[in-house]
Amino acid sequence: MKRALVAVALGLAPIACGPLGSLGDAPLAGGAPVDGGAPPSGLGTDDATTAVCLGCHADVAARWQAQSAHRPLYDCNGCHGLGTVFPHGVPAAPLPCARCHSETSHPAGQAACTGCHDPHGSDNLFLVRRTIMLPGGGTVHVHFSEPEGASADGLVRAGVAGEAAGTGLCEVCHTATAHYDAAGAAAPHETAWCATCHGHQAGFAPGTGP
Repeated sequence: MKRALVAVALGLAPIACGPLGSLGDAPLAGGAPVDGGAPPSGLGTDDATTAVCLGCHADVAARWQAQSAHRPLYDCNGCHGLGTVFPHGVPAAPLPCARCHSETSHPAGQAACTGCHDPHGSDNLFLVRRTIMLPGGGTVHVHFSEPEGASADGLVRAGVAGEAAGTGLCEVCHTATAHYDAAGAAAPHETAWCATCHGHQAGFAPGTGP
C-alpha cells in the first residue's frame, strides 16, 4: 500500500479520486473545475513546446524534472495557455490552481497555494516547496519525502537530516497549537498521516479528514 501511495504522490497515476483523495491532496475527480472555468484539456507533455520554454527559463528546468512535478500530466501550455508562445512579451497569467484542485488554502482564505507548493516541481512530495516563507517573516527549509505523519521523512518531526521535533512541514509555522509546534515542545499527539484527521479540502481544520 505504501508503495502505491508513493507512486500516486509522485504524479504517476491519472487524475482521479480514490487513493489520491484519501491523502487529501487530490485534483477533483475527472478534473471538474471549481471556479467556473475549464481545466486544462488532455494529459501528457508536448516536449517540443516545453523545450522552447525551458530554453529561456533555466530556473524552472531543474524543478520541472523533479520527482514531484506537473510534467507527467501537462506541458507549459496546460497552465499558461496557448497564448504563451516564443518569443513573448508579457507572459500569459497561469490558470488558477482551482481549475483542477479543490483543496482549501491553509490557513483557509489567508494563503495562496503557491506559498507552500511549487507548481513546476519539487524534490518534496506533492509539489511542496523545499523552502517556505514563515508567517512572521523569514524562511525555513522543509524535507518531506514520504506520505507519513511523524517520521524522519514525513509531515512532522522530519527535519533536514533526520527526526527533529518542530521541523516538519506541519510544524514549522505553528507557534500556538496544542500539538506539533515549531518549538518542538507541544504535547504528544497522533503519529499517523496528518490528513487522516486534518483534511486539505477544509484547510487542514481538525476533524475534517476523508
